[in-house]
Amino acid sequence: MEIVAFWLNIVGFSLLFGIFFLTLVSRKTNRHIMFDQYLWYIGLSWMWFLFQFIGFVYLTVLKRDAPSILTVNTLIRYAFTIMVFHRIPLFLDTIITGEISKNSKKISIIVGCGTLGLLILLGVIRSVVIGPYVTVLFNALVGGSFLYAFIRIRKQQAYRAKRMRSFLVISSVAFLFFSWYAIIFNVFPNLHRHGFDPFVSALYIIVWCLNDAMIYLREFSSIGIRERNQMDNFHDRYKLSEREQEIVSLLVDGMSYKEIAFQLSLSPRTVETHIYRIFKKCSVSTKLELINKMFPLRNPT
Repeated sequence: MEIVAFWLNIVGFSLLFGIFFLTLVSRKTNRHIMFDQYLWYIGLSWMWFLFQFIGFVYLTVLKRDAPSILTVNTLIRYAFTIMVFHRIPLFLDTIITGEISKNSKKISIIVGCGTLGLLILLGVIRSVVIGPYVTVLFNALVGGSFLYAFIRIRKQQAYRAKRMRSFLVISSVAFLFFSWYAIIFNVFPNLHRHGFDPFVSALYIIVWCLNDAMIYLREFSSIGIRERNQMDNFHDRYKLSEREQEIVSLLVDGMSYKEIAFQLSLSPRTVETHIYRIFKKCSVSTKLELINKMFPLRNPT
């Protein structure tokens, strides 16, 4: 299992590195705050799994017992664990609501500080009994958080929700499984093998990356899908109502106020009122400014 786990991790890290750059490209065209948080999550996850892999290599592949190196490795993983837990509430809030609220910022700080305190306590008492159950707790919290986010967005039609549903399913199942098998190995420690943790972690990374790669391939290969996603993000960013979205689309297509009123069976005065509200939300003062603001989204360069 050790050799298989080694090569699966090499493949997984390569894929995750590629997904980071695909997400960076997608962020340039979609321009949504969710992609900023997703990039943070991918980067921090890559580093956490990398140092897990380094510890595995030292113990099983190189078969070197280097306590000082392994201690430093553990401390680095602790640091990335704190950063991941600090970022998860912000990341999930952007998926669920499309923005970062004050409450999620407070929760993020509380979770980060709580994780730091728990890890310091764990380092002080150095209990081999409590440590494994802290791992169970962390994995269960992450898996439960992803599952909660999926339940919240399962009926949403915004691009951010449709884009991240499969990721949330894969990640919630994976982390809840990590928690479950950690309990099994705590009860039956003789069943545990050093290669099992990096093996299942690599499988999770590969499934996650292949799912993302298929999503990006579908988006990048279709101009229509890409433009529709970009427009959805614009509407989501400025919190436009369905009627306002219709008016914006017709405005960008070159229709006059009277033509929009006729198209939507509204009075010209009502259309003007809607357009005034749209301009205010989007921080523009003319139709040309609105079109210029949307143009990079429709025709990214």
